[in-house]
Amino acid sequence: MTTPCHNVGAFVLGAPTSPRALVRHADLLTAYADGAIEDGREAYLSHFAFGPEMTAHYRANRNSVAGFAGPCWCRRLVLDIDRADLSAALADARRLVAFLHQRYPEADGNVPVYFSGGKGFHVLVELANHPPPAVGFQHVARTLAEAIAARAGVKIDGAIYDVNHIVRLPNTRHPRTGLFKRRIDPEALFRLDIDGIRDVARHPAGDGIPTVRGPVPQLETDWHEAGQATARDTGARAIRRGAGTGTPDGRAPRYLVDFFRFGTGEGERHQTLFRCAAWLTEQGAPPSLVAALLTEPGCDVGLAPKDVERQIGCGIEHARRQRSATAGPRPEPATDPDAFEQWAIAHESDPLPLEVAEGGRA
Repeated sequence: MTTPCHNVGAFVLGAPTSPRALVRHADLLTAYADGAIEDGREAYLSHFAFGPEMTAHYRANRNSVAGFAGPCWCRRLVLDIDRADLSAALADARRLVAFLHQRYPEADGNVPVYFSGGKGFHVLVELANHPPPAVGFQHVARTLAEAIAARAGVKIDGAIYDVNHIVRLPNTRHPRTGLFKRRIDPEALFRLDIDGIRDVARHPAGDGIPTVRGPVPQLETDWHEAGQATARDTGARAIRRGAGTGTPDGRAPRYLVDFFRFGTGEGERHQTLFRCAAWLTEQGAPPSLVAALLTEPGCDVGLAPKDVERQIGCGIEHARRQRSATAGPRPEPATDPDAFEQWAIAHESDPLPLEVAEGGRA
């Protein structure tokens, strides 16, 4: 079980973009699951819980959790099944739960499953082996979750294991469908069809979260193996990075090559992403390609999606300003059509003038 010093959670009341407040993680989750809090608004809680390091980070960064790289922990690991076809999501949720009951028989009947109220299901695996909080805990958690899903033949969302990821709280309403995130007991999961599950989700319920009452030896083994696999992957990345510090790539700056291969450290993430976006733009890559190349690596190093988008945009704009400052004035097409054509090709990714963008209107 977690200790009081690792019971800090990031709580969001309202849309996911709303400010985060620090709360007692276990207490708030229990209150929503038990129905002690009745609120028609959206509400979210961080997947992982934190210790005093998060409190210090939050205060030092103007009440922001972005960029946190300290130890984290969770009691229940969420496996998120999200499909455009809800029937397919239900089939995969059933397949995953059946596998969990088979692999961890001590947890049979105590694997909580929630209909998200939207496009999928959250299947919770209680870490009954009680792994301690640690820096990088979330990476081992992801390795374990993906290994479980692979064995079950189910695809899950890996983005949920970002250290600051938030998850919709039980018994809160989905803003688009109006349905509630509701726990579906095992018997109902295998008996009800989609319409039946939607009917259950029309109202909240204070049915709590079932817990595993004893040790689960196979889960302890699986966690240990996930930790070893994560360590091997981290070590291999470090070896590859060390081996690549010799001759620099003559076609691209080292910081760009390293960013794609290995990511970057916490204190360099914003600057490196900015520099990569600027360099690619300078080479003539259009904004859509720059964003396509850098968005996923930016998120992988722990930046929030909004920060990734902002740094890429700033890098693109910086390169454009630099190019405009050195390119000279635009030639007039009527007096020097060849020079104008060359200028237009060099500036084809620049924003359109207002009168062109708006169809000639002044």
